[in-house]
Amino acid sequence: MLNFAYSLALTETIGKPRGRRVPDKVLAEAAVKAGLRKHLPTRVGRGEVANGLEALIGHSWLKKQLTLDEILACLKFESLTPANNFARLGELALSRLQK
Repeated sequence: MLNFAYSLALTETIGKPRGRRVPDKVLAEAAVKAGLRKHLPTRVGRGEVANGLEALIGHSWLKKQLTLDEILACLKFESLTPANNFARLGELALSRLQK
């Protein structure tokens, strides 16, 4: 779901169809910045941390706590690093789930 949203955000921003996969390194960095890492077990690798962020966002979307438009808005936000956009999205998902 997250790779689809990322590809859609790129397509809408660039104006040409783009299909991209978000690297685990970017998602793991975003999970740390969003504060998700502290909710995960201590001995998990980068891939599992990245999967945790993907699962959090997917769960929030399925529970209708995030819309596709909100996800796209976060991903289209201009930032120096893509991890910042995913961190912003992770923070939003965490805050909505904690309500």
